[in-house]
Amino acid sequence: MRRLLDFGIEEHSLALRWGFALLAFAVALGVRLAVDDMLPPGFPYLTFFPAVIVTTFIYGVAPGVAVAIASGLASWYFFMEPVHTFVVTGATILALGFFSVIVAVDILLIHIMHLALRRLRAESARQSRERELSQQLAASREVMFKELQHRISNNLQVLAALMTLRRGAVRDVAAQRILDQATERLELLGRIHRRLHDPSGQRIAFGLFLESLCDDVLQAAGATRVQVAVAAEPLVLSPEQTVPVALIVTELVSNALEHGFAEGQRPGRIHLALTREAEGGMARLTVANDGAPLREDFDPARSESLGLKIVAALAQQVGGRFEMQAAPQGTVSRLTFPLEQAPPE
Repeated sequence: MRRLLDFGIEEHSLALRWGFALLAFAVALGVRLAVDDMLPPGFPYLTFFPAVIVTTFIYGVAPGVAVAIASGLASWYFFMEPVHTFVVTGATILALGFFSVIVAVDILLIHIMHLALRRLRAESARQSRERELSQQLAASREVMFKELQHRISNNLQVLAALMTLRRGAVRDVAAQRILDQATERLELLGRIHRRLHDPSGQRIAFGLFLESLCDDVLQAAGATRVQVAVAAEPLVLSPEQTVPVALIVTELVSNALEHGFAEGQRPGRIHLALTREAEGGMARLTVANDGAPLREDFDPARSESLGLKIVAALAQQVGGRFEMQAAPQGTVSRLTFPLEQAPPE
């Protein structure tokens, strides 16, 4: 029966509720009469307690009280001296009082349990509705996020295509070069957005992302003779940090290809390392190459390079410190920035 399965008080037909109460009383009375000769005097309620408890448990207070009253009267008439009468004596009053207290406590406890379970089911139903609503909202957010990312990436590609078209009308070589660089940056930014697409807001392992990012830069530059090695600790960055740091890596690798490896035509190696500082919650990104060294008087803060100006601005955006210096072989660039605390799940 459903009532027995969910321990609740559901709506049943009157015939079923009171029919069960009558059946429980009749069974209890019949069993008690059948074992009367085997029992010593003093057990008038032996089979009636289970009938009261089961009826109350399954069909509620009213049928349980009815079975209790009927059981008390039957016990008084059939099993209390003098039997087959309703004579009031001190012994009967004591016995009936004992029975009344016991069944009243049983019925009250079962009723309280029913109320608690009813509230629990109501709370569970409310939480279920809230979970369903949350799932619907999450699904809507994912659809909107996908559409937003799709539109951003498409718009970046469209801008890159428009700049490529406009380049044909530009005759100045320096202007053409600037347009080419801007187009490459827009196309790369579009690829970064696609790689970072994550509607659940989960953070991504940045080391794997760096490897694919550097492959994109080398492929775009046609630098087949330059190798990139990435060594990164298993750190995760938020999207707010990942995009600017990824763009910094792009500019530094592109700068190394352009100035250190003659537009990627001479062989060489670029080493990337991402580590966590021992103290202070900081991370350090190192980009080193064995290409042509910097000039002795080079100062990145005074450089007119558009790429280095972009790096300086992005480093400031993530609250980091950027430095660039000559190495025994080539150039070393370092970005030190604070790691954001992961939000609670």
